[in-house]
Amino acid sequence: MKITICKILLITAKAFLGFIYSFLKLLPVKNKITMLSRQSNKRTLDFRLIENELCARDDGFNIVILCKKIEPGFSNRIAYAFHILRSMYHIATSRLCIVDTYCIPISFLRHKKDLVVIQIWHALGAVKKFGFQSLDKQEGRSSVIAKTMNMHKNYSCVFCASDSTKHFYAEAFNVPEEKIFVNGMPRIDYILGDDKVLKTRTNALLKKHPKLKQKQNILYVPTFRKDNNRDIKHIESFVDKSKYNLLVKLHPLEQLKEKSSFASIFHSRTFELLHIADYIITDYSAVSFEASLLEKPVFFYVYDLNEYNEKRGLNIDLYNEMSNCTFENFGEIMAHIDADKYDFEQLKTFRNKYVQTNDVHNTKRIVDSIYDFLEMDVFEFEEKDKKSIEENQKVSI
Repeated sequence: MKITICKILLITAKAFLGFIYSFLKLLPVKNKITMLSRQSNKRTLDFRLIENELCARDDGFNIVILCKKIEPGFSNRIAYAFHILRSMYHIATSRLCIVDTYCIPISFLRHKKDLVVIQIWHALGAVKKFGFQSLDKQEGRSSVIAKTMNMHKNYSCVFCASDSTKHFYAEAFNVPEEKIFVNGMPRIDYILGDDKVLKTRTNALLKKHPKLKQKQNILYVPTFRKDNNRDIKHIESFVDKSKYNLLVKLHPLEQLKEKSSFASIFHSRTFELLHIADYIITDYSAVSFEASLLEKPVFFYVYDLNEYNEKRGLNIDLYNEMSNCTFENFGEIMAHIDADKYDFEQLKTFRNKYVQTNDVHNTKRIVDSIYDFLEMDVFEFEEKDKKSIEENQKVSI
């Protein structure tokens, strides 16, 4: 019954938005690129790096960045509805759009046939199944709602970081592999490069928390679970407080069962935490790919492997590919850390398989592809349009 009501409401909303959008599509297309995300209320790292590269080439693009999370609460939902209307205007008047998650107006609506839509996704890979891979599973989406919402529809192409990831993305986004290109992600350049922002933020974190310099740091970064109730007490009971700091980076929507007197819960960017960590522990999170780039010991704590496989499903058999780094018992992980025992060769194989683009040219490749898709010739625009573009070249909303 709940699904049926939701479906009716979505169909009504689709018709209403489609009606408005039919008029917005009558507006002229500008020399504009719009980036849209539901991952953050601020411009995301990947979008910032793409914007910087586009601006460095100085070809007169009007760059619009629209980032807004869907927050709980009636007033927040109303605010997001107005955000969708704003997004629709920019989509209708753009030559190209970039998204890093499911974007309602991009998939929901019918666009001009020459609009290019690029999906870069917000994760570096896919240990766990998502999108169309996990429909009607406990941790996945309803197939009825997914169909009504046109989930992951209208993509011109999808970018990923390896040939091994192509098949996962083809299933998850329901697109042919021919539409998936191995260009990498801008964040790889940030992690591996000499970025001043990263250094500044990392140094600021160490200055704010001087204890991070006094012991070795174990960073625990679990993936999001719908039960929304994380127990850290069990984990910290295995960690020697005299030798290690236990740092925990939870998903913004997750909570702790009990407050911890030992574990430090951080809301800092994951990238800075990865840089100050000596050991990284995760489960099914794509942070494992990012951590592998730094060549630091990465462990997989899969205490609920069979249950999670049932609820969502996994793309990677961790016991097969990372057999010497995957454990169901946290005590075994700590035994390896205490003994300074780690299989770096296995980590290297894992990294090379799933992050082929492990260099600092990812953003350049992505922007090169943007130019290829647009078949650039910005000088065909009328002089008055070019002047307007130059005045508003960098628009961040």
